[in-house]
Amino acid sequence: MNDHIIRRFIQNKWRELLLPVTVVVIVLGGLLSGNSGLIEVKPGEIALVYNTVWNTDTPEIKTEQGTLTYIPFLQRVEIIDKRPQLLLMEGSRYVGPNHVRELTVRANDGSNFYFERVEIHYQIKAEMAASLIAQNGTADGYKLNAVATHARQVLRDEFGRYNFNTIADPTTYGEATSKAVNALNNKLNPLGFQITQIPPSKPRFRKEIEQAIEDRQNAEQEVEVQKQKRERLLAQAKRKVQDVTKTKNAEFATLLANLSGSKKEAENKKIATIRNADKYYIDTTAKCLANRDARITKAQAEEVAATKRAEGLREKINSLGAKGPAILDVEIAKHVFPQLSKLKASPFIKPTTPTDVRYIPVSKDGAQ
Repeated sequence: MNDHIIRRFIQNKWRELLLPVTVVVIVLGGLLSGNSGLIEVKPGEIALVYNTVWNTDTPEIKTEQGTLTYIPFLQRVEIIDKRPQLLLMEGSRYVGPNHVRELTVRANDGSNFYFERVEIHYQIKAEMAASLIAQNGTADGYKLNAVATHARQVLRDEFGRYNFNTIADPTTYGEATSKAVNALNNKLNPLGFQITQIPPSKPRFRKEIEQAIEDRQNAEQEVEVQKQKRERLLAQAKRKVQDVTKTKNAEFATLLANLSGSKKEAENKKIATIRNADKYYIDTTAKCLANRDARITKAQAEEVAATKRAEGLREKINSLGAKGPAILDVEIAKHVFPQLSKLKASPFIKPTTPTDVRYIPVSKDGAQ
């Protein structure tokens, strides 16, 4: 019974002494190895504290800045920079995780081109820091194994869809860069990365291809200049046509107005002429009718007078005829002989018979 109590006492004391001894040993070991259990977490950094004894795959994420304490050998700490970072593809050699060789691309027509400088702006997702380290390794492994590798692959795929002639167009490689950002995010977002920006970079070719592209661009620019010049000339011609049309329309409107005025004036003159003609017709007709009536009246009066004179003459002739031939001789002697006395003539043929002058009375109906 006493032995059992003594044994249990010794075990309890041993357990009480084990933890302090272990801590002392770990601290002495850390001091001797240079690992003091203190680490500085700078602004923009996060710390992942791993338990090396148990639960090694799920670290504790520390986002507070300042000095972080941990237990060496039992714990390890990984520091991740969560600030925006820049992956640079430039030059012919590897410089570091965020500075790799330049990007070369094979176009779909078999030609090769490259980019002198490609900038990829990215940032890690702090909530996925543990997965990021688990998939890509510690330290800067995620920069090289994830961002640089996938970026080179995706950019080659996106730019390689075009031929050298098409990719030389700034619009094309700008559009290809935008598509590359989306494609990269589709691949890297599940890994804990966010691509924020890839500024478009101009592709480069061999010297002779560069010259051909430059010549073609110059020709296209000249074509564009001539096109713009042609459009300006067409616009000027259109404006001139519009100006001439406007002027002629104004002149035409003026002519129409003048013609309308002249037509109105002519119509007024026509109405006045018709009125004058009607008046003249009425006046002349009335005058003619009056003149005709007057002449008819006068003729009728003259007819009556002539009839009366004829009757007087007839009565006179009848009265003269009643007096016998002697009155005729008296009238002849009164009117004819005085005229004959003025004539001097001699007949060229002597009459063979004497002249017989007699009066033959005529009745009223004309019979002898």
